[in-house]
Parts: sequence; structure tokens; C-alpha cells
Amino acid sequence: MDSDNKHKAVTGIQLLIKTCKAAKDSISNPEPTEEDPPPLPVLHKDLLSLLSLVYGSTTKISLALKPSSPTYSACLITLKELSERIAAISHCVNMFNTSAHGSVLVKAVKVVAIEVIESVQDLAILFFEIEGSGERSRSGDDYLVKTGAVHSIIDLARREDGLPRDNLTAVRRHWSKDTGGLEDGIKEVGEMIEDAQSDKDFDFEDGWEELGIEPSKPLTGQEMEVAKKVLIVLRLCSLLHGKVISDILSSQTSLPNTFLDDLAAISPALLSSSDELISTLDSPQDMDCVRTELMVLQRVIDDIRNQLATLNNEPNTLAAVHKDTSPDEVSVSANRSLRERWFNGCFYQIARAIQSVLDVTANGI
Repeated sequence: MDSDNKHKAVTGIQLLIKTCKAAKDSISNPEPTEEDPPPLPVLHKDLLSLLSLVYGSTTKISLALKPSSPTYSACLITLKELSERIAAISHCVNMFNTSAHGSVLVKAVKVVAIEVIESVQDLAILFFEIEGSGERSRSGDDYLVKTGAVHSIIDLARREDGLPRDNLTAVRRHWSKDTGGLEDGIKEVGEMIEDAQSDKDFDFEDGWEELGIEPSKPLTGQEMEVAKKVLIVLRLCSLLHGKVISDILSSQTSLPNTFLDDLAAISPALLSSSDELISTLDSPQDMDCVRTELMVLQRVIDDIRNQLATLNNEPNTLAAVHKDTSPDEVSVSANRSLRERWFNGCFYQIARAIQSVLDVTANGI
């Protein structure tokens, strides 16, 4: 009987592995569907429920298939249930719709689902290899590590800051993760200027030349002025970035998914263009490169401006962006005016700051 249960268990493990592969393929290449998706809160709740069930199933399987003392009869039903739940996750994820729910949210959901499925598949493959090799003592606690990996991914998804509840949350996180990078860039340029102003000796032997890396050279007067003015540009860009997060992406108002999806790509573009600009500031500076990167940065700022301008077609949305009150309780024109004045002022200051750098690169101090 035990031999028969072992055969059934191995067959169940193989089926689980195949189900995981099929589920990943289905999520990566979903079939087009014409049916209307369920409401987003329902889908979100269903997916988290399925993840919780997978969490419990992997725990039971790990206990039943413990390499040192497996109990095959105890894992048969759980293996079947786990395969069904993995398939259900695939079906649930494919019900998320980019048009109805937003592409950034759908991408985030798919990432979590695939991570869970892959971790379950890794666990199943390990148990299959253990059963096939017969060398149980050599497996050690690997099965516990892989079980823990499944649990860890699901725990992260179930946290309040885990699986995004909607596209607005997903895009806000997308922007927020670039905040630190922008602040690091400001700090880097600030330190560069401080080092240059402190009459730091750049000619000491620091060992870098032995590795083929030339030591940094002191900034010239023109290069120092460029660095200082670039620092102003970077600070203004960081201020703009933070204002978009705090005033647009942190509102309780429903924003169009098309707007959110288009806005999502601009934050990493802003970080990338800022980093490229910073990379031109080491001495000797190539002023043509500085100007080129400044214009790239300006185009990204223009993208932000143009994207925010699309909200002008959503007056009710604009009215509630700064308030938790409904549009009926606030003046649409007053809120729009306040919001537009701040952003237009910031865009104007960034354009002036960029032009100021361009003037120095062209004419010197």
C-alpha cells in the first residue's frame, strides 16, 4: 500500500510541476477574452484568498513529504488541491484587464503570481528529485528553504503595502521607488561641489592609477559654475517629482488608467536623464555632452507637463485632486487654478534653470 501511495504521490508531484508550467505560460501569454472582468475589489480579494490557500497547501505538503520520514498518503489530496489552486491563480490573474484595471497594476499582479508559481514549482521539482534519487539524507533542509521562499513571497503580497489594490497605488509606488535615486543624485553633485570648494588635494596617490583609473581632477571655474547650476536643476526636478506623488498620485480621486499608465513610464525616464546629466559633470567636462543631456532632461520635463495637461479634460477629477471632499463641495476653477499655478511655476523655474546652465556652457562664467 505504501508503495502504491508513493507512486501516486510522485505522479501528483509531476502533475503539479506541469500545472505550474502551464499556469506561467498562460499568464505570460493570455488568451484574448471578450467577457467583462469582475469588479477590481473582487479580483483583488480572490487572488489574496488563493495565495493564502497556496500558503497552507505548501506547508502541508512539506510536512507530509519530509525527506527523512515521508507520509505519502497524507499528501495526495493536498497535491491535487495545490495543482487546482495554481490553475485558479492563473485564471484569476488573467481576469485582470489592462483597459479596465490599468497596465501597471496588471503587470504588478502578474509579477507576484509568477513568483509564487515559480517558487511552488521549485519546491515540487525538489521533492520529485528526492523521490527519484533515494538519497534522502543528502537533501538536508533544502525543502524547508524552498517552502520558506513560497511563504515569504505570499507574506509580502498580503501585507498592506504588498499587492497593489488599484492602478493608482501601483503607479504611485512606481514613482516613489525613484525618489531615493533622485535624492542620491542631488547629494552626489552637492558633495562634488563641496570637495572642489574645500581645496581638496586631487593629486595624492590613492592607488586608482594602478587599476587604470585616472584620479578625479579639480573643477575649473566654468565647470564649478555648471555643477552649481545643474544642482539647482536637479533640486527643482526632485521637487516636481515629489509634488506629482503627493498631489496627483496620492489623491483619493479616481484618475483615468490611460493617464496613469502613460505617467508611470516618465518617472524612471526622469531618474535616468538626471543620472546621465550628473555623469557629465566630472572634470574635464564636455560642454556638448552637458548640453545634450540637459535637452534630454528638458524633454522628460515636457512629457510630465504634457501628461498633467491631459487632466484639464477631467474637470471633476481636477477639483478633487487636492481635497478629500467631493467636487460639489469645492470650486472647480479655484482648485484647478491653484494646482496649475504651482506646476506651471515649477515648470517655468526648471526651464529657466536649464537655460542658465546652457548659457554657462556656451559663454563661460
